[in-house]
Amino acid sequence: MCLSPPDSRPEHALTYCPGPTFLYKVWGGTRFICKGRFVKLWSSGLSWKTFSSRLRFEQANVKKFQLHNMGKEAERWWSKGTVAVVTGANKGIGLGIVRQLAKEGITVVLTARDATRGNVALESLKSQGLHNVNFHPLDVASQESILALAEWLHKTYGGIDILINNAGIANPDKDVTFETVKPVLDTNYFGVKNVTKALLPLLRDDTPGGARVIVVASIFGQLEHLENKDYVKTLSDREHITEDFVDSFVNHYLKDVVDGSQKEEGWPNWTDWVNSGVGRAAEPYSVSKVAVIAYVSALHNTLVAQPGSGKKINVFSCCPGFVATDMNNNRGTKTVEEGADTPVWLALHSPEEGIGKFWTERKVVDF
Repeated sequence: MCLSPPDSRPEHALTYCPGPTFLYKVWGGTRFICKGRFVKLWSSGLSWKTFSSRLRFEQANVKKFQLHNMGKEAERWWSKGTVAVVTGANKGIGLGIVRQLAKEGITVVLTARDATRGNVALESLKSQGLHNVNFHPLDVASQESILALAEWLHKTYGGIDILINNAGIANPDKDVTFETVKPVLDTNYFGVKNVTKALLPLLRDDTPGGARVIVVASIFGQLEHLENKDYVKTLSDREHITEDFVDSFVNHYLKDVVDGSQKEEGWPNWTDWVNSGVGRAAEPYSVSKVAVIAYVSALHNTLVAQPGSGKKINVFSCCPGFVATDMNNNRGTKTVEEGADTPVWLALHSPEEGIGKFWTERKVVDF
């Protein structure tokens, strides 16, 4: 713990501390809060010399209290040499994620399917003084495009520390047919899986606390929306989910779309929303989000089963909340910056107790 004195000794002084968030009780009622980088001191009129000597005296017997409503923050481990890749990042939540990571001083690779829009987003960030962002085109539904990105990342950076899979689509005002559903699943599920598998070898083995993979999902992917009890039972057993099972789940849905038997087979039913535009898109979107949340569990299970690989990779899925974006015609109640908060927080702080699980509002929630 750092105990260098502040320049002067006002009643409320700030000084650097790299530790997590704790409340310490100190002799004479003096208290201080260590939250990430700063310590707030209530010194009750004590001189700095007296305070610090008493603090050191009490440290052997100090009791730690985690502050109410303040998450345990990791020590700042990242720097300009840290490399993060964000998919689907030319607008909306993806752009918000890039902006927040760049403000932290991280080198960020903004990717987007449309190169023109991607470069426009890049220039907008540079105009805000964020020059630690680069752009590379990426169509997550194209294996050729994915491999081109992986090759460029390897040549440019040698490796990466953070991957945030944000790219996703919906098909509002479209009937649920194979032709409208397939692109949603190719982007939202197979795209996420293929990008992740292609970039896994690039994740560095010396990232403090482990490299990070974040998948932006949705509460539309929670199992309460599935009426197929067999799938609910199997997917609830998250420690035994496999990638092959998730693939079969998605392909079964595609088959039932062709047969027109989604309702009979217990797939998500959004009949109440059918006149809203979102309703027609909700069924395949919901299935795709069930699949990516399940895939994160499957990937975690695979990584845990390979303890001798010498590389630690922390994987998470999360819901950003109902964010106002083009996908919902800007009807959301959250801002883009608010929606980016949980994905960025998971990328930077990677809480050990929630690896492989589904998060929202910085909390683990039910699948």
